[in-house]
Amino acid sequence: MMAMTDAADATALPAATEPSQGKPPMHYLTRRFSFSASHRLHSDRLDAGANACTYGMCENIHGHNYRLEVTVRGQLDEATGFFCNVMELAAIVQRLVSGPCEHQFLNDLPLFAGVVTTMENLSTRIWTVLEPALAERKMQLTEVLVGETDEHWVRLRRD
Repeated sequence: MMAMTDAADATALPAATEPSQGKPPMHYLTRRFSFSASHRLHSDRLDAGANACTYGMCENIHGHNYRLEVTVRGQLDEATGFFCNVMELAAIVQRLVSGPCEHQFLNDLPLFAGVVTTMENLSTRIWTVLEPALAERKMQLTEVLVGETDEHWVRLRRD
């Protein structure tokens, strides 16, 4: 049978400890967004046959209900209890990406000018526009996920 002091010790919370590297743990926050848009996969660098072979039916104008996930990281602010305001994150992504893309032909948007609108290129351009805006609010962008369907998506990460 356990003594009374042993039982109390067993239920007490352990003292906070620093990780072995001496750095505090980092918090990550992911916010999901969606937008509906159309696009066409076509490269001016390829001839008609190569475009047809590379992109198949996706060379035709078609649409998706895109899934966008944006992940940021930062140090916890003990005064507020969080490291970023999720509503600020949402407003930035809405203003710079999901709002302008909603019900648009992505190939015509300045955000994606000059690139084939693959998920890879979309994620790269989205990263480029979001990173400085989030940094102004002390949010470090660590990942952008772009999905065209539930079956496939692209993650762009800072390792």
